[in-house]
Amino acid sequence: MEFAAERRRFGRVRVSLEVYYSVRLPETGELLQGCGRLKDFSLSGLYFFTEPPVSLFPGQILTLMISASLPHLDLPDISYIKARGEVMRLEPFNDNDHKCGIAINFLESPTFSTPSELWPEALTSVQFSEHYMFTY
Repeated sequence: MEFAAERRRFGRVRVSLEVYYSVRLPETGELLQGCGRLKDFSLSGLYFFTEPPVSLFPGQILTLMISASLPHLDLPDISYIKARGEVMRLEPFNDNDHKCGIAINFLESPTFSTPSELWPEALTSVQFSEHYMFTY
């Protein structure tokens, strides 16, 4: 049996970190925010889980913030990785874990940032976490 060739340009790292997303809905201009938990991350994109209902669809452009402790870098205790990406696919939740899977393709390379640079019109990361508590 032959397997299809791997199409990925970059390897994936399995990592379980909080990811926050933000998107402005084109119909209303409303700011939609949510959070989830990364399954994996690469230089070209990421995959995360979130609880339904999910108001996202393929083709939407999200601003993403990943909260990660990076003690070996000369950064504060918590570092934030900012990325812009396109929703490539949504996988409906299954009966075992009741979570939706979302695949994102980065539109530009992820960068390090502070919460205020990421969410100038939104809640601070502490407030955001309190509003979107998410456990696994």
